[in-house]
Amino acid sequence: MPAETRAARTAEMKEISDFARQLGCSVVALHLGFVPHDRESDLYREVVAVTRDLLDHCRGNSQSLHLETGQETAEGLVQFIDDVGRDNLFVNFDPANMILYGTGEPIEALRRIGSRVRSIHCKDATWAASPGNEWGQEVPLGAGAVGMENYLRTLLEIGYDGPLTIEREIPQEPERQKAEIGHAVRLLTDLKRKLLG
Repeated sequence: MPAETRAARTAEMKEISDFARQLGCSVVALHLGFVPHDRESDLYREVVAVTRDLLDHCRGNSQSLHLETGQETAEGLVQFIDDVGRDNLFVNFDPANMILYGTGEPIEALRRIGSRVRSIHCKDATWAASPGNEWGQEVPLGAGAVGMENYLRTLLEIGYDGPLTIEREIPQEPERQKAEIGHAVRLLTDLKRKLLG
């Protein structure tokens, strides 16, 4: 959340919340930006304050806000949510982002923050040679390191019963994107059948 764009981005997110309210949406979601690791720093306190402000706006629209996983470890995200101290802040869990950013094993992270997960992405990735220093590689669902069967099993264990949202963003290759999303639908359907009987 660069200071020079923070006010404009916060105002834009509030407009998105207002528009979502008009559509009858009770949830808005975003990547918040990098949350500093030093909880005693001025920047950390500023990020907490702007998040509270946004959450209070969302509450006025009868909405919760879902933060997407990625740049923080599971422990760091839980601590941040606790520090923000609002009951309408939850997690949109993206297992591939944990791998792409090199911030932790996704299944272990899901178990750690499971009670706060209200939405999820089905996305896959492979680890970088130097996780946390280099960016991993997004790959078709089932071809990466997430382990989709274990992911769905863990979602069941934590009591998640919401939608399985497929995320595969390769707009420069629309036919490949469609094909890979189709493959993801078939994979998830087969895995759900296997796990649910």
